[in-house]
Amino acid sequence: MYAALAPFVVLLTVGLLLLLYEVFSEEPEREWATRLAAVSLTVAGALVAWDLGTPPADLLGGGGTAGAPIRLDDFGRATTLIVLTGGLVSILISPRYARASGHAHGEYYALILFACAGMMVMVFAADLMTFFLGLETMSVGVYCLTALRLDDRRSSEAALKYLLMGAFATGFLLFGIAFVYGATGSVGYDALARALSGDGAKELYSLLPVGVTLLLIGFAFKVAAVPFHMWAPDVYEGAPTPVTAFMAVAVKAAAFGALLRFVRVGLQVLPDPDAMVWVPFLAWSSVLTLLIGNALALVQPTIKRMLAYSSVSHGGFILMGVVAAAKGEPTGSTSVLYYLASYTVMTLTAFAVLSLLESKGTGPEAERYGAFAGVGYRHPAYGIAITLAMAALGGLPPTAGFFGKMFLFTAAIEADEAWLAGVGITATVVSLVYYLRTVAAFYMREVPDPGPTVEAQGHPVAHLGLGLAVFGILLLGLAPGLWLAVTEMASQSLG
Repeated sequence: MYAALAPFVVLLTVGLLLLLYEVFSEEPEREWATRLAAVSLTVAGALVAWDLGTPPADLLGGGGTAGAPIRLDDFGRATTLIVLTGGLVSILISPRYARASGHAHGEYYALILFACAGMMVMVFAADLMTFFLGLETMSVGVYCLTALRLDDRRSSEAALKYLLMGAFATGFLLFGIAFVYGATGSVGYDALARALSGDGAKELYSLLPVGVTLLLIGFAFKVAAVPFHMWAPDVYEGAPTPVTAFMAVAVKAAAFGALLRFVRVGLQVLPDPDAMVWVPFLAWSSVLTLLIGNALALVQPTIKRMLAYSSVSHGGFILMGVVAAAKGEPTGSTSVLYYLASYTVMTLTAFAVLSLLESKGTGPEAERYGAFAGVGYRHPAYGIAITLAMAALGGLPPTAGFFGKMFLFTAAIEADEAWLAGVGITATVVSLVYYLRTVAAFYMREVPDPGPTVEAQGHPVAHLGLGLAVFGILLLGLAPGLWLAVTEMASQSLG
């Protein structure tokens, strides 16, 4: 059973080796660090994939009524594969960008590995305290990654905002955990479900809704759901582009995976539907996130900031699936896992192209729409990649984004939340405006506003990362049944 911890051991061991070797290495390029980190994530992913289909098992159980803190099941494995894919591609697109930005150090890759290990703990956690430990492990690594460009004021400002807002969200989570413990006498998801299904369940209604609401507010901060999204655009814009890609996909996947487990395992057995205050909370959060995220993305002056608000709006789509799961609809968690994988490869493709084109430009001037004029003609491969990414993010068929949105809308309708699906369809149509604007920018022949234009700084490893992301879009779009089978198996493992 403890062999299942091998992926954790691989990531932590390689991360520590990178930190140690950094002290003694005199190689200026740090190419070895990129390769070693990428190999470790690949090996960890292969070990996780190898275990797919094995029966769920509890790990590190302490006996008694406390329960095991780690639940090894296919849901956690599927979410982990998404997280590790985000980490792998982010590492592959980093070398040239990191060297140009002055943070090509071994600890950069070590921090990504430690953050991924924390995310794995989050998605496999079977109680709130274990989830919290994984969350803080992830958060510390991402805070440091955001601040790596020491000579860039935007990076320092972004890291400070992220740290302060993260601490604020942590307070909500801890108070929520305290209220849940006070109501049920346990922080375990299974114990919470047993308490809610027992004879004295109604006695919990005074404390439990307060605790769950506080927990959901903390989760909303982590997934950048409106109205708790304020930190995301500034942090995404100020962080190094590969780090932004990592935060936008891996952090969001881990947080949604943990939220989905909490909702499906701990909260779905409540006998009185009127006490399920979290369902309308999640539903209205989904609507506000879709509407405000889309509206603000429309007016952004730079592509990177537009993608930040785009990431916010996609959180609204994913929350639709969480709402369906909270109401007991089996396709809710399946649709969430499918969309997380689709969103991951779509967003990674977009940020990979930006990182390959930002090497000569610094600051927001090099991120304007006009700065990318003509790139589609000068570098056709990048133009095709960004067009595919924007089409997928906009939900155009037959891309991964189309099937992801279709599954989410179907889950919402089957959960008697057709109005949510209607809002999602409207938001999808609106989003096409700013996604097609990006494609138009790449194929403009003249720059409509003064300022620098970008030039490609290709790198074989970065091209590999871009190729993997593009392949993911095509695979999920042209053969959706492959990953859908994994998501269905993962959903069943939650019970």
